[in-house]
Amino acid sequence: MFKKLIMSCMAVAAFAAFVLPASASAATATDPGDVAVGASITGKNIGNASFMATDGTTVQVTCTTAHAVGTVTKNSGGVFAASITSFSFSGTGGVFDSRPECTAPFGGNAYVTVTNLPLSITTVAGTDTLQIVGNSGAKVRFVMGSTIAGACEYEATNAAITGTFTTAATTVLTTNNTQAGSGSKLVGGGFFCPTSVQLSMSFYLATTNGTEIGIS
Repeated sequence: MFKKLIMSCMAVAAFAAFVLPASASAATATDPGDVAVGASITGKNIGNASFMATDGTTVQVTCTTAHAVGTVTKNSGGVFAASITSFSFSGTGGVFDSRPECTAPFGGNAYVTVTNLPLSITTVAGTDTLQIVGNSGAKVRFVMGSTIAGACEYEATNAAITGTFTTAATTVLTTNNTQAGSGSKLVGGGFFCPTSVQLSMSFYLATTNGTEIGIS
């Protein structure tokens, strides 16, 4: 029997997101299949992936699609970990760099690019929480740019972006839409760049052949 992995995610952007398992207290599921280290995985958003203002309610940028691709690096001892080598965001705006841009409610379109891939996503043993960091354990960094604000570069406020996951029939992960959870501060950009943003995003994770992900 294996514990069903479901992660309630974000995105980060770098984000975020994005991705994973079941808590130690969760009931066992009907053999979803154990996903081996090295297995290729893919994740897609549920609903919009939104970058919010510090208040957690005002939407700065909305992306209708977030797509993560990576590889399982651990799945044992109640811990699931993955290396996310690609995390792209797109929306219903005009085309930029061969993909539709996300939309900005206050005018114009926006692109979002995670700049320090691969991301590492790891669940915390015995809890329903997860952590997301950038390449070599660095803080997640991303660029959010538009014709109005130009390129705005952000870095996660804390060492890791955090999220939660819950057990259910589908693997779903959710970022914590707070400054402590997914807050990112402006580290480069002009006057029109928001000084901080946080990610509101949920997504599911599966192997590339559609196999459900379980924790051994």
